[in-house]
Amino acid sequence: MIEKILKQELDEEQYQAVTKSTGKTLVIAGPGSGKTRVITFKIAYLINNGIKPPEIMLVTFTKAAAKEMIQRAKQVSKSNLEGLVGGTFHHICNLFLRKYGSVIGLKPNFTILDSEDSKDVMESARSQIIPKSERKKMPTAKQLLAINSYMNNTLCSLREAIAKYNPAYLEHEHIIEQILIKYQQEKMQQNSLDYDDLLIHTLHILSTHKTIRRKESSKYKWILVDEFQDTNIVQFQIADLLSEVHGNLLVVGDDAQSIYSFRGARFENVLDFQKEAKIFKIQTNYRSSQEIVNLINELLPKKAIPKILRSTRKSGIKPFLVQVFDHYDEADFVANEILNFHNQGISFNEIAVLYRAHAHSLELQLELSKHGIPFKIFSGLRFTETAHVKDSLAFLKVTVNPSEKISWIRLLKLLSGIGNIKANRIASKISSSQAPFKELENITEKSEDFKNVRNIILESLSIENPGERLEKFYINFYRKYLEYTYDDYRERQEDLERLIEMSGFYKNTENFLTDILVSESYEITQVNEFEEDKEKEKVTLTTVHQAKGLEWKVVFILSVNPGDFPHIMSLRDNNLDEEERLFYVAITRAKDYLYIIYSVGGSSRIFYGNDYIMRRGRNFIDDIPFHLVEHLEYGVEK
Repeated sequence: MIEKILKQELDEEQYQAVTKSTGKTLVIAGPGSGKTRVITFKIAYLINNGIKPPEIMLVTFTKAAAKEMIQRAKQVSKSNLEGLVGGTFHHICNLFLRKYGSVIGLKPNFTILDSEDSKDVMESARSQIIPKSERKKMPTAKQLLAINSYMNNTLCSLREAIAKYNPAYLEHEHIIEQILIKYQQEKMQQNSLDYDDLLIHTLHILSTHKTIRRKESSKYKWILVDEFQDTNIVQFQIADLLSEVHGNLLVVGDDAQSIYSFRGARFENVLDFQKEAKIFKIQTNYRSSQEIVNLINELLPKKAIPKILRSTRKSGIKPFLVQVFDHYDEADFVANEILNFHNQGISFNEIAVLYRAHAHSLELQLELSKHGIPFKIFSGLRFTETAHVKDSLAFLKVTVNPSEKISWIRLLKLLSGIGNIKANRIASKISSSQAPFKELENITEKSEDFKNVRNIILESLSIENPGERLEKFYINFYRKYLEYTYDDYRERQEDLERLIEMSGFYKNTENFLTDILVSESYEITQVNEFEEDKEKEKVTLTTVHQAKGLEWKVVFILSVNPGDFPHIMSLRDNNLDEEERLFYVAITRAKDYLYIIYSVGGSSRIFYGNDYIMRRGRNFIDDIPFHLVEHLEYGVEK
């Protein structure tokens, strides 16, 4: 009976993976190939062949994915699957530690700290180790958590984790180590664990207590792992140890779509595992047209396990390779194309714009607002809602309109030694004065930050160009402020460097502020209208990282230029493998229409860190075979 269902429901490659997999098995599932079906039907197949539900462990990356797979498997197997252990790695480790945590001093009623709780405990540890006067130049609790998490998830040294996160903190390595030790002690005293502890403690017990390992491992005749390319070294080792007795470990994934190395994911897990595993490849693509699949096959990352996808779809339209002059033409082109598609009856919900970094969407956000095109952002807040952009606009606003008290307050609160009350007092003094900048000059204030920012404001008044004016504030004060304030400071710096470049095209600061704020207020009224209709169609704007696993009828990929995509940091570090995988993920999201857009003009250099860096190095456009795309030009005659 099950054989008949499998033959009906699965293609030949899926069928082979379900019925012929034993021992260590790697299923390489290409994009759009229906990998979920392999796990779902494998569970049903095992049940039908006499394996009991409690002898199966299913590990997924989200609770929802586990629930969906188990639900489908119930329907196919006609079993309630009672006792099957399924969920995320963290969920499974939590169950394990409730049973065995006592061997490392944990009581079974331990509590789990969420990210906010963890931050509070780290803050407490930090304040006990660092004197108040020193705290400003040390990593924040949030930054310390990021360093600690990277170290735990990659099993690297503290020094390596600090260097990866922010090399400027290497000189404080000894103090950071003391804080992290204190953090561990605090958690143990409180009988609580953070999310990383669930994994680390489980691995520790499985590695060092053979009796426990054999007991747990003998329970599970089959362990199934989804999205294997996103596992880190700790998760891989846990799965491996739990399959020690019966040896049946089936993992499904695609090394070509491993894009989360920043949080410890290792695409090498797939490469290491294949050396000892039986390999099945699922290469039938049910998502994209044959023309898009032809391009996907040509752009497989160089280090990926070879595969050739085949489309089940009828022929469609070749992908478009679009040459524009600069970011403004790019935004204009995309907005117009979106309107054309919408006029042809394609829903805004079926259209997505993908980019390597959130900063690349700034011009497009303004352009869509001007055209009245509704959009939602997966990659972050609308850029004028973000704290760092609001801070920068507050700086520009006080240089144009020194009577605006609210912007003075925002700006002053960034400065060390100035709290809410003092900021309010100084802001009132300046904004109510007949000669505000003279008043600013005369204020006596001990804060070094205040003296510095005052000089920046007064000196910037003679600079007409808003880009140069903002750059002065950014280089001489705000860039460093971001570094010490936010754990995602690099992304925020990138946003502002893009904002500086963008504002540089305006003749004066007033015009720039008007353009950016009027667009935004128009958009806010639009958004309020849309709130009345929650189901309103919207175009999706998202980074490639956030787009993984999703698909749209129409996909635009922005700024495929050296330094933008591939990202400047990867070019500098010569770390292009993951950039190739990101580009592969981006092009595989499209069902019917794919646009890859690059600039020939605009800025030929990117402001990054302390330098201007020329746009050169690896260019993904060079990898695209001429005959597989339609070539378009837009605005390049400038």
